[in-house]
Amino acid sequence: MAWDLDEAIGYYKSQGAPGDQNALVALLREAQQENGGVIPAHVPAAAAEAYGVKESFLLALIRRIPSLRLSDRHVLELCCGKNCGRKNAELLRYAETRQGPRLEVRQGGCMRLCGKGPNIRLDGRVYHKADRQLLEKLLAELGI
Repeated sequence: MAWDLDEAIGYYKSQGAPGDQNALVALLREAQQENGGVIPAHVPAAAAEAYGVKESFLLALIRRIPSLRLSDRHVLELCCGKNCGRKNAELLRYAETRQGPRLEVRQGGCMRLCGKGPNIRLDGRVYHKADRQLLEKLLAELGI
C-alpha cells in the first residue's frame, strides 16, 4: 500500500495536530521517511491548508529541527561557542562561500562537546575535530 499524504494528515489530526506540535513533527518525520529522506515542498502547503495554519509556521518548524530536511536543502551549523568559535572562524568563511540554494550555513551556540571540537552539525549529524578537509569531503558527498 502506497503512502497517502491526506490519510497521514487525517491520522495526525486525530492525534492532536495542529495544536499538538509533537503530532505535527511526527507527520513531517513520516513524510520525510516515506519520501527518500526529504520532505517534499508540497507537504507543508497541504498540511497548512488542511490544519488551517500558515505554511510559514510549518516551514519555521522544519528549520528549527535539524533532522528535518525540506527538499534537497542541507543545513550546516558551526559551533561558535567560546572554544570552537575561534577554530571555526576559517571554516565559517569557507562554508559561507559554498552557501546557496542547496546549503544553508548557520552559526550556532556551543554544542557542549568542547573536548571534541571544533564541532559542526550537518543535517542533524555532529562531526568532531572538523577542519576544511572534512567539510570539503562532506559537501562533495552531497554534490555541493
